[in-house]
Amino acid sequence: MHYVDTAKEQLIDLVEKFLESASRTGPSRTVTIARPRAEVERFWRDADNLSRVLGDLGDVCATGPADYEWTLLRGDDEALTWQTTLVTEADGLRFVGVADDGSAREGGPQIGLSFADAPHGLGTEVTMRASAPVPGFLIGPAAFKALYRARALLQTGELPTLEHNPSAR
Repeated sequence: MHYVDTAKEQLIDLVEKFLESASRTGPSRTVTIARPRAEVERFWRDADNLSRVLGDLGDVCATGPADYEWTLLRGDDEALTWQTTLVTEADGLRFVGVADDGSAREGGPQIGLSFADAPHGLGTEVTMRASAPVPGFLIGPAAFKALYRARALLQTGELPTLEHNPSAR
């Protein structure tokens, strides 16, 4: 076999692994929040906090002890609603889309949050991975906005806003 053929096969393998990894996990965003891990995890379990974090993107309602209804506003006055159930994992939480029969729908929409202690006792690293029924290019910025707002709320008790600024800058 010629060395060019070997290089092509290795490149194809690498691209396939990358595409498989990207489709399995979805885009992810990570922030460090200067709060203890237990407090950060408890924050993400509260539907009211989730609604505050989403802001103008949508709303979350608790429909059971571990069940949530997510409503995303798409900007064309049409709302997109889906049901999730909360799954607790060893290093985080996962909101898994629920099928019509109430069973967890693997491969469907889900939002995963993983928590890790930040180095030097600086708080908690929170990583969000999402696959949601919205256009793919919106998931990354929406995840970053949610994490940014969660960090502000947990660290200061307030959400950043321009509502009371007359120049709106």
